[in-house]
Amino acid sequence: MNTLHPETSLEEARLYEELHRALVDIPQGEGRQRVMQRMIRQLQATNGRNKRLNGLKESWKSGRPAKLWIWIATGALAPVVFFCIFIWASLWVE
Repeated sequence: MNTLHPETSLEEARLYEELHRALVDIPQGEGRQRVMQRMIRQLQATNGRNKRLNGLKESWKSGRPAKLWIWIATGALAPVVFFCIFIWASLWVE
């Protein structure tokens, strides 16, 4: 349990250490099983979050300035467009 892979994040390492400490303190039985299940769920959630964020990080690394400006402009104009659609639909319904 002490051997961690280089790609393991710091949060995962912390969770592994916490699991190790928790299992040392808890005797065999149902309590130990509950602690293990809770920590396994936390580790799975961390792994899933890291996988989702890695895709986003890769897209930001490969981003060109024009692509970034398009993202910024889209983000800034989206509320304006939705508000205009809302006003137009409200006027159309009346």
